[in-house]
Amino acid sequence: MKIFLLFSLIAVSFGYELNKTYAGDTFLDGFYFFHQKDPNHGTVQYVDAEIARILGLTTVVNGKVKISVDSTNAYPDDGRPSVRIHSHDRYNDGLFIFDIDHMPVGPGTWPAFWFCGDSWPANGEIDVLEGIYGKTENNQALHTTDNCTMPLDASIFKGHWTKGPQGKITNDCYVNAPGQGGSGCSITSENGLFGIPFNAAGGGVFAFEWIRESSMKIWIFKRGNPNPDNWGKPEAYYTIGPLCPANHFNDHEIIINCNLCGDWAGGAYPGGWDACNEIVRNNPAAFNETYWLINSLKYYSL
Repeated sequence: MKIFLLFSLIAVSFGYELNKTYAGDTFLDGFYFFHQKDPNHGTVQYVDAEIARILGLTTVVNGKVKISVDSTNAYPDDGRPSVRIHSHDRYNDGLFIFDIDHMPVGPGTWPAFWFCGDSWPANGEIDVLEGIYGKTENNQALHTTDNCTMPLDASIFKGHWTKGPQGKITNDCYVNAPGQGGSGCSITSENGLFGIPFNAAGGGVFAFEWIRESSMKIWIFKRGNPNPDNWGKPEAYYTIGPLCPANHFNDHEIIINCNLCGDWAGGAYPGGWDACNEIVRNNPAAFNETYWLINSLKYYSL
């Protein structure tokens, strides 16, 4: 709590005003439940609010919001129940502070905290927190239509440009950019800011600043190692301007979900898709740690 208050004070000092808080018993009031077929081909069933409640996938524990993947039952003929929520409100800029104690981990998991418009990729996608099980670095990325690239200068952020399947630096945000494998413009964070080591440190804060006409920046602070008096370089810095106009990103919902297997995690799983599907469907105990534990999500506007 003390750490979060320091972040709040810094946000105010930068000229931001607290506009909306998602927290506690009213957290889910700000979201609707996506319960369609997974567009990323995961071995997952995204359930509606009522089914999530019945299965115990959405609870509040000591004021913290717990959003889980089912870890009780086997699903040999279907995907494992999970939750994907989208904010009712839409955003085009602001400062977002996502304070969590725990992110989902477990075999084949693919958790994400991200922003996306209705028409993909025309309205853009912003991945603030994303990765797959076994990774210890966070993946930050933008996905757009054509004509959105980033300067190659990596000295302005702490992470590093991700390399595509052909070794090409992924600074082109276009989803069909040659040699990038659909990665968009992807930046890999420093080690330890995702998955098991992040949880072991007690979680922390993801801070995303979106200044519509100039930049997007992402900072990550572990619980035991924040420096709110001097945020310094972000983990990722995206320049919005002539090379990537602001109109690539419009009317974004906030999305929080945990996929299982699917296009990224399934292909990367040891033994491939079949092995990933097998453990997801038939080993519920493997998903005891597959949950979000959220203190709050706060939106600050200028």
